[in-house]
Amino acid sequence: MNNKRHHTIQFVSIFAVLLIIMMQSFTQVIMMKPLDGIEEYEEQVVERSFKTYYNGTYQDYLTRLAKQNTGFREFFIRNYNQVLYSCFGKSTNHHIVEGRDHELYLKMYLDEITGNTLRKYHPTIEDAQAEAQKNLEATLRLIDTLHAHGTEFLFVFAPSKTAVYPEKMPRWYKKHMADFSLEEYYIELFKENNIPHIDFHSYFKAIKDTVSYPLYARTGTHWAQSTIPFVADSILRKMESITGYKLPRIQYVDKNITTNYTILDHELEDKMNLLFPLPKPALPNPILALSDTLDTDKPNLLIIGDSYGNQLVLSSFAKAFNHWDFWIYNRDTFSSRSLYNMKQLKMIYDAADILKDADIVMAVFTAPMFHNYMFGFAQSAQELYQKGDMTEEETILMTMDMIRTNSEWMKAIEQQAEKLGISAEENLRKNAKYYLDCQKNKSN
Repeated sequence: MNNKRHHTIQFVSIFAVLLIIMMQSFTQVIMMKPLDGIEEYEEQVVERSFKTYYNGTYQDYLTRLAKQNTGFREFFIRNYNQVLYSCFGKSTNHHIVEGRDHELYLKMYLDEITGNTLRKYHPTIEDAQAEAQKNLEATLRLIDTLHAHGTEFLFVFAPSKTAVYPEKMPRWYKKHMADFSLEEYYIELFKENNIPHIDFHSYFKAIKDTVSYPLYARTGTHWAQSTIPFVADSILRKMESITGYKLPRIQYVDKNITTNYTILDHELEDKMNLLFPLPKPALPNPILALSDTLDTDKPNLLIIGDSYGNQLVLSSFAKAFNHWDFWIYNRDTFSSRSLYNMKQLKMIYDAADILKDADIVMAVFTAPMFHNYMFGFAQSAQELYQKGDMTEEETILMTMDMIRTNSEWMKAIEQQAEKLGISAEENLRKNAKYYLDCQKNKSN
């Protein structure tokens, strides 16, 4: 009798759990914390038919769809990740590697410091050096062009955690550190040619044992929030010396020591998608302000860089400028002006005007990005200046070429042309002119 009652309770409990999971799958009534990282959800591309049912593709599609919409999926994944990490010291995110003292590293930077990235892009060190020499010449031409338009140039060598704290890397990576660093080679080239730059790469390595707090958070990959005041003020001082502008100083209002890290200070931990937070030492999340300056005329800033520029434009540093634009990877735009914020650079009609309007162009890059030097900005800047001198017809033709690269846009133009009874090329030209008129109206 007791066994029967026990089995009944067990059956009802299991059925209730499955029912709750099923209800959550359909209703999502309980809000779950989303998983961090990139998720690609299944689109309904498999049609239900006898053929797809017979060959099993429709059933496979339903299985994938069910997995992606299972109730409490986020909890189950985090729980699995937590067990794997706590019991076996492993992460399901293969882009993150844990070193000594629970220091987290992004594998991209480990590949760079061990020479794997160099070997991927260059057959030999000599080949990498030869390309660096060509990029140096392009940079010198760029600086000449910028100066001709009254714009100054500054390059910021952003340090990586692997370069600053190699002693905390896993043993295998420490043993296989490469002798040649492409970033350090560029630093030497910039010094030899007197190109305005700031070498945080070397400086961070020199001061890391003298500072009160780590220069990088244990669970992050970018410079720690506590480091930003020093970085920002150093950049402003350098800009002041090369432009003649009287720029403000970064001032501490409060150190704000906390374990409640900013997003970038725990970004790698987030991407591990664990159930429980990792232990973290207290770090400053400083509250900052700008000192007053005598100059009321602030410069305009254009940043070309990788993700290391994010913390600068999101801090008090950005308030030192009249307006700023950040062309991340020379591809997407962030801006203090809504007209240019969160856009694709190639879709901005007056990108040439943004460049011409800048008083300072600042490049910010870290080690792995030197294999794709400034993401082609040295060349594309020259093209933008030329674009500013284009005739109306040349601008229309260039816009037509830009539209052709967007397959969805072109498909819509072809469908519209068919309805209007005109050729796709004629309709493409009309759309290009309409797009240019809209962009001009937005700018006015």
